[in-house]
Amino acid sequence: MTGEDPAPAQGPPEFNPLRYPPCACPRHSPGPGPERDKDDAGDSALLRELRTRMNEENRLRRWARGQS
Repeated sequence: MTGEDPAPAQGPPEFNPLRYPPCACPRHSPGPGPERDKDDAGDSALLRELRTRMNEENRLRRWARGQS
């Protein structure tokens, strides 16, 4: 095949966390601790904070509509 350009080199594959299981060592496992509610079991602190803020804003909107 003369006159054809070689195929461009591809970079390393993108990291996919689904291909690697979570670490089960004591350092990275949650370990024993206080039981959390089912609703907040998978939520991060930031997500809980945002949810609290959203609930407060919605409460204020309902209050403002009732006063208008």
